[in-house]
Amino acid sequence: MNQREQQKKATMQRILTRAQTLFMTHGYAAVTTRMIADAADVQQPLLYHYFKTKEALYLAVVMHVSEAMAAKIVHEQTDSQHFVANVNRLGHLLTDDNDMNLQLVLHDIGNLNEAARSKVFQAWQKGLLNPLDSFFAVFKQRLVPDYQIREITLYFLTVLSVYLQPSDRPASDGLTFKRQLSLDRALQMFCTGVQQKGTIQQD
Repeated sequence: MNQREQQKKATMQRILTRAQTLFMTHGYAAVTTRMIADAADVQQPLLYHYFKTKEALYLAVVMHVSEAMAAKIVHEQTDSQHFVANVNRLGHLLTDDNDMNLQLVLHDIGNLNEAARSKVFQAWQKGLLNPLDSFFAVFKQRLVPDYQIREITLYFLTVLSVYLQPSDRPASDGLTFKRQLSLDRALQMFCTGVQQKGTIQQD
């Protein structure tokens, strides 16, 4: 790779990194390409040279984050003997120093066109849902048979969603919530349920 190609790659990565920080902090609608260009220290025409629209840049951010999270999940697919420990480790791996604000992205989807929404869901399918399905499938013999693997995956993401926020995001109700219920405690409740053994019944 020659020097010009290296500079191009570095510039694109800087734009992507700054855009990720802004999108995951303020949301798609509140961020402008001017804000991203200023944060990345580039001119707007150069930004549009690499990413044709704000939407295209947002999709690139979502795909980048999804791929990074998929790599983390695959790395944690180890043994099938220690369910609670592995779930706890995976939960921390996905939330510690995390750059994804899952709740904000879910809200942002409403601002995208149908084609873009489809691409976001495809990225999540590949980067989050499928890898998590594989992770929980390893423990299938230890899970309640009434629940489908995909249902467990979605429940796990629901539990994690309040913790899936960038660490530099301003204080909010979500952070207050996290002070009241730690991630460790939430994951313990996910693994064990909240009903006492022997009292579980079908309503």
